[in-house]
Amino acid sequence: MVVESLEMFLHKAKCKSHVMEILPYYSLRCCLVTQGERSFFSISRNQMQLVQDATVADMVIEGSKEDIMELLNGTKMRDVKGLTFKGSFRHYLLMDSLFTLVNRSERKEVS
Repeated sequence: MVVESLEMFLHKAKCKSHVMEILPYYSLRCCLVTQGERSFFSISRNQMQLVQDATVADMVIEGSKEDIMELLNGTKMRDVKGLTFKGSFRHYLLMDSLFTLVNRSERKEVS
């Protein structure tokens, strides 16, 4: 279930040009870990994709299945209390922005 949600998340991200612009030109590998299951994906300005048979990641996000699903659905990383993040602070900020922007509502308020 996490892999399917991750695939949907990556597809939504690719469709949003403003999100792709914040990504680095070089490739970063991220690993989502939940209950012993590892899902690797790679992000860069040119592509976002699942990675099979990976063993090394630049950053690791670990939590319960519910926490990871909440994250993939747009909850800010700091608001999901059960998550553990391993990586640099720069990577943390990038991933937090990515998760938030991809799932942000398309509606705009008119004042």
